[in-house]
Amino acid sequence: MNIKSWFRTLCAIALTVIVSLTLFSLPAWAYDQSDLTHLLKTNECNDCDLSGADLSQMDLYGSAMLRVNLTGANLTGTLLNDAKLRGANLSGADLSDAILMGTTLSEADLTNATLRNADLYNVLIDRATLVKANLKDADLDSAILSNADLSDADGSNANFNNTILTGAILTGANLNHAQMRRSRLINTNLRDADLCDVDLFRAIMPNSTIYNGDVAQFGADECAHH
Repeated sequence: MNIKSWFRTLCAIALTVIVSLTLFSLPAWAYDQSDLTHLLKTNECNDCDLSGADLSQMDLYGSAMLRVNLTGANLTGTLLNDAKLRGANLSGADLSDAILMGTTLSEADLTNATLRNADLYNVLIDRATLVKANLKDADLDSAILSNADLSDADGSNANFNNTILTGAILTGANLNHAQMRRSRLINTNLRDADLCDVDLFRAIMPNSTIYNGDVAQFGADECAHH
């Protein structure tokens, strides 16, 4: 190999290394700036890519974001009352302290999402995926979670009063000290759910009977950690 060939080979290797390092240093999510601009201008962005976008503390009241990609987005403290987020991908997104009263999240993907202390009053979140979601201290009063999957979710200290959970999956969920008064749990899967100190006053259980103090018959544990 002559010097020129050797030098070209060395340059090619160096370029490959630089490109590889650049690619690996890029963020896991990269939103489309034009999509973000469109949302902020029109309050509408259906089928947009906003993955990893910082929308914290923004006023998105009544926004239309059907099937939007918000994977890993920062929505902490964001106002999303009456927003339309049907089919949205919010996996890994942070919605801590967000306000979502009356929001539509049907069929949304909230896997590993953080909704700690979020206001989800009267939210429509049926058939949604909330596997391993953090709902600690969240307010879900009067929310509709029919056929939603909350497997291994953390709903400790959350407010599920008057919530409809018909057909939902709560296997392995942590519901320590949650409020579930008058909630509807018909055909809900409670296997291995931790219901320690949960208030189930007048809740309708999986077998369509009013709560009578016994959750073991549904495979749940009243105090798994005690």
